[in-house]
Amino acid sequence: MDLRCRKTTCRYNKDLTCMASSVDITSKLVCHTFEEDKDKEEKDFSSLIFSSTPPKVCDYRHLDDMNLICNAKCLFNRGGHCISNGITINCAYTPTPKCITHMKP
Repeated sequence: MDLRCRKTTCRYNKDLTCMASSVDITSKLVCHTFEEDKDKEEKDFSSLIFSSTPPKVCDYRHLDDMNLICNAKCLFNRGGHCISNGITINCAYTPTPKCITHMKP
């Protein structure tokens, strides 16, 4: 599972990768695991995604035992768990950390 997060002020964010051991996505697609870290700087990498100097991204985490709880009505939700091969949480400047991998069934 590839867990990317653009909420750079989250305590679990390391170079755009979520390092939490468990992630909980609510029925409204909000990442309930998000925890604000006042010591982290807010960054927006959106303009760099397709540039010649992409942002530093933490290595892929192979997480067979990752507990990704999903309560959303989503194509990837199977029995309350996400079966997608990865998810992304929206950008730093949006007020609410939401899963943007969501697909309506």
